Amino acid sequence: MSDNKQEIDSVNFNGEQYLIKNLTPRVLDHLNLLIKLQGAIAEVAVDLKVKQSAQLHISEEVKAFIEEDKIEPNPKEDEDG
Repeated sequence: MSDNKQEIDSVNFNGEQYLIKNLTPRVLDHLNLLIKLQGAIAEVAVDLKVKQSAQLHISEEVKAFIEEDKIEPNPKEDEDG
């Protein structure tokens, strides 16, 4: 087995290219944090899509159940009373 790790020697941030060897530990730490946050945001976005799809599906099922069970909505009240 060969090691396919590729060393990164520079990073693009805010439209500028920086050499990794020139970055301070605090900049490196925060860049790593940004990368982790981007991954976490992507995961949350996927989770949101899944939950929205489930919500839509369940809502459609409730609508169908109400129709199948012949449940009538309450009559609307007049604005005066």
